Amino acid sequence: MNIVKRVAFAADFDAFFQPIVHARTGRIHHYEALARFPGADGALTPHEHISLAERTGLITVFDMAMVRKMIAWLAGRGLRDRAVRVAVNISGRSIASLPCLAELDILLRDNPWLEGRLLFEITESAHLGNLAAANAFLQRLRRQGFAVCLDDFGAGAASFEYLSCLEVDVVKLDGAWLHGARATRAGEAFLRNLIGLCRDLGVTTVAEMIEDEAALEFARGCGATYVQGFLFGEPASDIAAFRDAIPPRLFHPKS
Repeated sequence: MNIVKRVAFAADFDAFFQPIVHARTGRIHHYEALARFPGADGALTPHEHISLAERTGLITVFDMAMVRKMIAWLAGRGLRDRAVRVAVNISGRSIASLPCLAELDILLRDNPWLEGRLLFEITESAHLGNLAAANAFLQRLRRQGFAVCLDDFGAGAASFEYLSCLEVDVVKLDGAWLHGARATRAGEAFLRNLIGLCRDLGVTTVAEMIEDEAALEFARGCGATYVQGFLFGEPASDIAAFRDAIPPRLFHPKS
């Protein structure tokens, strides 16, 4: 518990990054910001630390700490890197927290230069109870110029309800769910049609957990626009690590 409180209130964590890559060109569209916890209990994974923050009610504090850290990181890069875009995760609990939303409104209002450089991924780790209120908040973000992504689609029972009620720019297809879809013809057909539905809705898709060339070919064949995974590099604290990490041969037309 002390570790979670320290992390949440003192922002005692590091930010690592992983690229989201265009499935056909290999161009990096943006980076997802991921928390890493130095000195924390090695028995807990980063995901388990976040889950613990959810259960203890500290996730809203942590979410805002990550937002502030990424604003500072982007500001430190200056205008020379204004093409660099970063996505931060926002829990369903944070969306339901009026103090959290008020703080986020102030941060975005006071930093208008963030438009187009900061994206928000809405996680399913906590169920969104009031979808109408959640959607109103998401639309406010979008009107301010901030793209919104529905994270881990397929991992939770409410995914399709969210897709029908929340207007978002991007849907990230859960990696484990995607892996399962590769196992059967029905799974592949379902995924193709889901990606087609997203396309009809004007929603871009990102296939997660792309760890080998076969997974890339599957995601690309099903129509995913972007991909993310270890095939393009493990999370790193410096985005320069990805400069030569993405094999160009993966994106050359095959003879």
